[in-house]
Amino acid sequence: MVFFFNSSQVNYLPILKLIGSISHQMFNFILLISLMWVSSPFKQESSAKMEPEIVLDSLISLSEKYLYSEWDSAFLYLTKADSLAHILKKDNKIGQIANLFGTLYYVEGEYVKSIEYYSAASEIFNETRDQSGLSYALNGRGLIYLSQNELERGIDIFNRCIEINKALGDTYSVGRNYFNRSIGESDLGQFEKAHRSIDLALEYLKDHQDRVIYTMTLNRAGKIYFDEGNLEDSEEYYNRVLNYTGQLSNWAKAFAYTGLAEIELAKGNIRKALEYGKTAKVSVDKTRGYWDKARLSRSMISIYEQLGQYDMALDNSKLYKAYSDSLYNENKNAEISYLQLLLANADNQNLLQEKELAESSAQFNKKFTIILTMALIGLIIGFILYGRVIRQKEKINQVLLEKQKEIQIQNEKLEAINEEKNKLFSILSHDLKTPINSVKELLELEENGLLDENEQKTVRKLLIKQVSDTDEMIRKLLRWSHAQLDGIITKRTPTNLSEIVKEQINQLDYQTISKNISIDTTSIFDNIQIIVDPQQLQIILQNCLQNSIKFSNPDSTIKLWNSENENDDYIDLHIKDEGVGISKEKIEEIFSQVVRVRSTEGTQKEKGTGLGLLLVRQFMKKNHGYISIKSQPNQGTEIILSFEKANHTKEKIDS
Repeated sequence: MVFFFNSSQVNYLPILKLIGSISHQMFNFILLISLMWVSSPFKQESSAKMEPEIVLDSLISLSEKYLYSEWDSAFLYLTKADSLAHILKKDNKIGQIANLFGTLYYVEGEYVKSIEYYSAASEIFNETRDQSGLSYALNGRGLIYLSQNELERGIDIFNRCIEINKALGDTYSVGRNYFNRSIGESDLGQFEKAHRSIDLALEYLKDHQDRVIYTMTLNRAGKIYFDEGNLEDSEEYYNRVLNYTGQLSNWAKAFAYTGLAEIELAKGNIRKALEYGKTAKVSVDKTRGYWDKARLSRSMISIYEQLGQYDMALDNSKLYKAYSDSLYNENKNAEISYLQLLLANADNQNLLQEKELAESSAQFNKKFTIILTMALIGLIIGFILYGRVIRQKEKINQVLLEKQKEIQIQNEKLEAINEEKNKLFSILSHDLKTPINSVKELLELEENGLLDENEQKTVRKLLIKQVSDTDEMIRKLLRWSHAQLDGIITKRTPTNLSEIVKEQINQLDYQTISKNISIDTTSIFDNIQIIVDPQQLQIILQNCLQNSIKFSNPDSTIKLWNSENENDDYIDLHIKDEGVGISKEKIEEIFSQVVRVRSTEGTQKEKGTGLGLLLVRQFMKKNHGYISIKSQPNQGTEIILSFEKANHTKEKIDS
């Protein structure tokens, strides 16, 4: 009997459901025949056959679909998939199926079977070096720890899984790990950490909203807010679950409606709470979880008591006790079974060792004489000594490897420090270039006799001020650079933005006077406190202002003002000139380059290094700020610097 399948036309679901109705032995028989047909020399065209791997992947896909909603269906598809994977000898698929079995039994509350499957999957993925599968099994072990109330150990495991899956770029698994971590944190009463974990889970799952875990995460967020007493946010998350556009599981409906019943009960809306409770019961009765049933029963007790329906309250009280007892017994039995499994494994290992020793002793007494025994003992001693030498050698090799890794890490750190020092020298040379050029120009004017007596007095004053400002800037740069010798370090502190703006403008007298440019700061807010590294802020402002002067036309104005950012956590600083402007292509070059950009001459042939805006971009990024440029040729340029306000703290999502 031979089957021909067209993989481009056949709908797999009806075929798989048909397979599900065939007995286990018949199913294996059909798979064997299919494999013989695939390897037959009389092969048909590739479009006329259905590869066994496609059947296997479809079975796994279906089992994942029903994993949290229809236990029996998921078990059936996993059983068939396991048989096919063993026939095909696909180790990674066998490990993947073992992981899914572990999850299935965890959902059922069979923690002993669950950890057995997770352990089997770990052994397979350790051999195949599949980090993704190994992380899944590790995540399962974390869930077992949560069930045993070993919450800190469970959280540690989820943190390890997060690092592995981030390295793999698996956003779905990272989101699932954060969701599981939030359970442990909320059970420990660490609600702030639980909120952060659930927010991160939703962020990583935003591209996986069709998966069951997404609505589970929304429900968990609602529960955390309710436990904190934040009814409004809790209700919002439960409604997001019920308004979910995809297929919603009975568990998700039961959890959300029960949550809404709890919220209305807390608000005193007893009738509305009763409606939600009855709606939740329809879905709860379709689930297998005692926890959900106990949770609903507990709420219904309070609802019926406040309505004066004490007979219904009593019925629900009995149900709550029964479900609570079942939960208690399930958890205790699972814990005892889990510990017994560990003890049984230890006992079996001891018995095996005793058996091996007894057999060795019997063979020794039967086969060897005293002389041979002595020789054998000598040989054994030799092996032991040799083994010690080998082990010592392995230890030395291990120490050498660790030292080699340490040296490699140190080399990487040194390379990073060298890069930072090169950048530091670029900053120092760039920031000193402009004031030194100003002094040079003043001296050349006086040397060439181009100034009358009054102009010479003015120039001398400017020269003294420029030298003093440059001296102060050098001292500040040297102090700052000395603190940065191990790499550029950003120390963000509350800083008065308006004071540093005025300080930087005062150091640009010669540049502004030489081009008859006025700088208008009347619209700068007083006492603006931002979070920034003060020295890096000076470098940012110095480069932006020098650029504006460089490209401004003579007899023009540069205007500075503040505005509120659309993000309330930030404040904007605008620097707008009336100069030659920047083309769209040049702006794109500025924001795309990772090294210096091509320098352009100013309106009076001023030279540049191409480092200015690169430094501004890098230092804005280091200070959690951002820069934007609005400009058109011959219409001036507006630079917008956005800084984080000092009176606000905000936790960022790492990605």
